[in-house]
Amino acid sequence: MATVLTPAGVDLVMSDIASLITDSGAIKRGKFKLSDDRISDYYIDKYEFETNPTVIREIAAEIASKLEETEIDVIAGPALGAVPLVTAVSLQTDIPAAFIRMSQQYAGTQARIEGSIEKGQRVAIIEDVTTTGGTILESADVVTEVGGVPERLLVVVDRNEGASERVSDQGYELEYLVQIGTDIEIQ
Repeated sequence: MATVLTPAGVDLVMSDIASLITDSGAIKRGKFKLSDDRISDYYIDKYEFETNPTVIREIAAEIASKLEETEIDVIAGPALGAVPLVTAVSLQTDIPAAFIRMSQQYAGTQARIEGSIEKGQRVAIIEDVTTTGGTILESADVVTEVGGVPERLLVVVDRNEGASERVSDQGYELEYLVQIGTDIEIQ
């Protein structure tokens, strides 16, 4: 387990990321339609933990520590959801950020990627929550299309509903900070 030193000088072990996410109020109970059109009894509201400075700082520090041993040229993630997360990790690591548009409607410059990913650059793709792995795989496809190399695929919360297997089937490894059923129990 990695240890993160907070600004207040309190040591946190990685399992505390699960507590921070839970305590942020990110886990909502009820009936929710997920991005893959399935209905779930719970929802992980990424904005609850991505807009909380204390929580996002700890998450970004943990991701940054995971990237220390890897040569990464760009930190990327899907817009809009991962923008705060990618930005926080970019600030922690001093590695440039890029944001990948997931829809077919590209405003402004009409670019699919905001920021720069050049041919041959090694990219860490970061996402907040994954269920099936579809968004992070689409992000990897876009990175590959522009000539980048998806080096690491990291997610804050894996809902443990098939994303790891699907990502593995595409030749990648999905890394996560916390996983539902392992680090966070949903009753």
